[in-house]
Amino acid sequence: MNLSIVIPTKNERGNIDRLIQLINKTINENNIKSEILVIDDQSADGTIQDVETLQREQNNIKLIQRANYSHLFPNYPKKWSYIGLGSAHKIGYNLAQGDLIISMDGDLSHHPKEIPKLIKHIENGFDVCVGSRYIGGGGSDKNVINRFISRFGSIYISLICGIKIKDLSTGYRAIKKSIWEQIKNKYYTNDNNFLIESLFYAYKSGAKIAEIPIFFKEREIGESKTPLLKETIKALLLPFKLKIYLRKFK
Repeated sequence: MNLSIVIPTKNERGNIDRLIQLINKTINENNIKSEILVIDDQSADGTIQDVETLQREQNNIKLIQRANYSHLFPNYPKKWSYIGLGSAHKIGYNLAQGDLIISMDGDLSHHPKEIPKLIKHIENGFDVCVGSRYIGGGGSDKNVINRFISRFGSIYISLICGIKIKDLSTGYRAIKKSIWEQIKNKYYTNDNNFLIESLFYAYKSGAKIAEIPIFFKEREIGESKTPLLKETIKALLLPFKLKIYLRKFK
């Protein structure tokens, strides 16, 4: 199975180089054929230069600078700016050459040691496997407010949309490229809600979805790019938008 690992970045110097080294250590130890796609959003802190240095040493790394793909987002101003995590995932998933895609955060919150477990579940017959903070063995060292909002949001959306997944907003996941091809033209936002939307469409398409426990580690370097209040409000409205979309475009 050929693997594509998609990593969105925005000012992740000090994190991305360590993450890629850990990924390559894991895949080499497990004889996994892979490519690593770093989807960068105009980092200004040296992230790009760090990835370019690694590219000279390791031939499985691809650097995708999103400014070169602004034509894919015609509704945004011509002056390219940060438009959200979802757009990075979409570009990475579409450019992925592997038959399995794994996405993960670029800030070392997701440990690469879980990659073989994600792959194993796909090999055992699942179409999607998500790294969950909210099943037995999972966890997070985020602050109490963040954990409450994230957990409540997953329960709320799961109940309204009828999706039996406990961690809908996790960015650590594996999805077959064939499943992405089925759902890639659905309605997606360009922000963090993409993570929920894509699982919703995969679930509704009949994909078999598994969850494995992961520990989400708070970043040690840099700052989070997620505007918590804004994303929370969007997530509260999201289930109703998704239901309307499904009815309109069945």
